[in-house]
Amino acid sequence: MSLIGTIQQSAGALQAAQVGLQVVGNNIANANTSGYIRQQLEQASASAVRDGGLIKGLGVRTTGIVQKVDKALAERMYGAKSALDGADALQRAYSQLEEITTDLDNTGLSQQLSLFNNSLHELSAQPSDRALGEFVVLQGETLASNIRRTREAVLERRELWDGELANITDKINHLAARIADLNTQIAGIEGGGLIQSDATGLRDQRYRDLEELAGILSINVQEQASGAVSVFIGGDYLINSGNSREVYTAYNDKLKGTEVRIVETDSPLQAKEGVLVGSMKARDSVFGAFVDTIDAMAIGLIRSFNELHSQGQGRRGFSELVGSTRTESVVPLTRANLPWSPKNGTLDINVVDDIGELVSTHRINVQMLDRTSDSTVASIVADIDAIPGLQAGVTSDGRVSIASVSPVARFTFGEDTSGFLAAAGINSFFTGDSAGNIGVNEMLLEDSDYLALSSGGIGADTEVLNQLVDLVDAPLDPLDGRSVRETYENTVASLGQQISLHQNTTIGLKDFYATLQSQHLAITGVNIDEESIRMIAYQRAFQASSRVIAAASEMLELLVAL
Repeated sequence: MSLIGTIQQSAGALQAAQVGLQVVGNNIANANTSGYIRQQLEQASASAVRDGGLIKGLGVRTTGIVQKVDKALAERMYGAKSALDGADALQRAYSQLEEITTDLDNTGLSQQLSLFNNSLHELSAQPSDRALGEFVVLQGETLASNIRRTREAVLERRELWDGELANITDKINHLAARIADLNTQIAGIEGGGLIQSDATGLRDQRYRDLEELAGILSINVQEQASGAVSVFIGGDYLINSGNSREVYTAYNDKLKGTEVRIVETDSPLQAKEGVLVGSMKARDSVFGAFVDTIDAMAIGLIRSFNELHSQGQGRRGFSELVGSTRTESVVPLTRANLPWSPKNGTLDINVVDDIGELVSTHRINVQMLDRTSDSTVASIVADIDAIPGLQAGVTSDGRVSIASVSPVARFTFGEDTSGFLAAAGINSFFTGDSAGNIGVNEMLLEDSDYLALSSGGIGADTEVLNQLVDLVDAPLDPLDGRSVRETYENTVASLGQQISLHQNTTIGLKDFYATLQSQHLAITGVNIDEESIRMIAYQRAFQASSRVIAAASEMLELLVAL
């Protein structure tokens, strides 16, 4: 190799040192840039040539500028990000529900159940006190109002979480479109994988977008030879090179809420973790499950209380009465739109005079034998209408109506082994069929003398009242042997346990994600000390190559001078 070749060889080394110094300078300049991935100059020995019996090297060549990143570690970090952000979303939902169910200000349902039961105790001690009867009705209305308000508050939160899915969908579409666009730019700059250098800057942005997308839903990222990435959600792809699939929200009757679906295939996204999954769990498993529980509690309270109350008598009989349940009158009772199905049995209706003395008792059969001859609301109404002195019918909106045809005659209700009276909302204390519409019978709110106290006649005893006392703490069949209070308090206690367990899980996920982040930053982050060492190394290499060129030039001048 000639001296000119030596000069050319060292000139290449000078250029490599210059490029290396530029890479170091760029790393140092971005040491505090969030999401920046440090670069490294890749060098290789130039091809050797044969000169006689010698194989001589041709110096160094730069092969590319690449980012220092562990792709397998990045994949694990994406998964940890999905799990953590989904857990954080669920944790916020639990905290919101805990705020709604707190009983610190004595307005919670547990306290209201106690106040209502206490009012029954006070009335049982002085059953002739009309003021205490009015107090029972008012406490019942307060309890019903608090049940409705609690359910409404939970539903409002559930709807907010359901509505959040639309915002999440917009974010997914935005990120997917941007990643697909970055794929195109990166593949173009990198020559479809032919150029060995990374499109730094663009790749930095894509890593940040992928991490943000991973927080929304669990993703599987696969990089292609061209430098573009494909992103899969479950078995479906969301991004493939420069193409991205749009997603949208659609209402799902089964879920009673919206779900995110792929426009192209109209199939739901099969994400397993992330904010999307956490939001859906918050809607369904946190708020939705609590609504189901409070509805079950309310229907248990309504049914158990009304089944006793409907068989009792207050301080006076009825001259007219309209049930609170809207029914289908001409179909069997199992399909009559009743909140629960009555049983095969009988019910008694008493005709009394204007001072409450018994005139006659009439027994109505309620047939529930799963036969074509089973009772309907219309057939029961017809039997009541046949009682002398009474007139019965079905209103235009399907409610049972009973009235006395004599100004001096009234009617009361007695033993009901079928449960029809309570199901039809006749002589009931509570109205409604869920926590959303529970209330107190309007007749009781207008006149507490209709509050049922006795089972043996008007003013005869306090048997019904005694059975109503502590009913909120009695085991009930509709609640699988649990009481109304136990159902609610178990739900609140379970909520506390779930919050505690989920907090521990979230803390563990945060620690795991932080560990992966530390490992990732150890590889991708800029260390000023390391860069300073590289800077000195390139500086020394530049100086050494310069001296080689100077020496070769001096030798060349001597040769020329000969």
